Amino acid sequence: MPVAKKELAKAGAAAGARTFDGPDFPGDTSRDLPKMDNAVKSARRVFDVLEFFEEHQRAASAIEVAAALKFPQSSTSALMRTMTAFGYLHYDTSRRTYIPTPRISMLGHWLSPTLFTKGRLVNLMEELSARTGETIMLAVRNGLSAQYVHIIQAKLPMRLYVKAGTLRPLARSASGYALLSAYPDKEVRRLVRLINANETRPDRQVDIKALLLELKKVRAKGHAFSLGLVTPGAGAVAMNLPPIAESNEPLVLCVAGLNDALVTQETEFADLMRKAIEFHLAD
Repeated sequence: MPVAKKELAKAGAAAGARTFDGPDFPGDTSRDLPKMDNAVKSARRVFDVLEFFEEHQRAASAIEVAAALKFPQSSTSALMRTMTAFGYLHYDTSRRTYIPTPRISMLGHWLSPTLFTKGRLVNLMEELSARTGETIMLAVRNGLSAQYVHIIQAKLPMRLYVKAGTLRPLARSASGYALLSAYPDKEVRRLVRLINANETRPDRQVDIKALLLELKKVRAKGHAFSLGLVTPGAGAVAMNLPPIAESNEPLVLCVAGLNDALVTQETEFADLMRKAIEFHLAD
């Protein structure tokens, strides 16, 4: 999880300064692009933001990133919100800080198969894909949503297709239930108040009592299960992963598919997930 503000300041000082000044516009780190139009500048700034996090390896606010890169604050905030919406950054609503999601490390796994196919998370997902044939997803919390940061698509003739970066309601999805089940009820109540404050439709307001009862079941079973909550005719089995070095954010593993399969195989899938997690992620 992101560190406290004092620790952020200390970490920043310890990391030392890095020059992001370029010859053509503030924040340009390239030396071989004499002219850049606005589209190229915007694309370049995305990489500069990612390089900032790679350099400092900690959470940071949009204000801090803008100051370090000498970008306009308003455009930096807009850029980082867009990167969050597409699943590349995680936004901590309580601290108002950003940090890259595991999706960043997953993007180039096909370029370095030795590094990534031998990685524990990818191996875990590939095993479950082979054993179930269903869609396998890795989710993180992104603000008031759960977001899929890596997906192995199903191999069955009748299958559920989900795109990486897809958001799911935190309080109305299997992945969201799993994520919330790791929080104490007091924190769940706080998050639900935020969710309801941002929901304009009365029929979409979250019933906190019903949600807490659902989370109690999730904790007792060790996994979350939903059918048709988000996608009609489809659902998912979701399970929290233990803390691992590959991610500083809590991760949730999901097996998703059509209702007919999940209804009869919920317990089987949950057992497969539990055994695979223990095998691949045991210290």
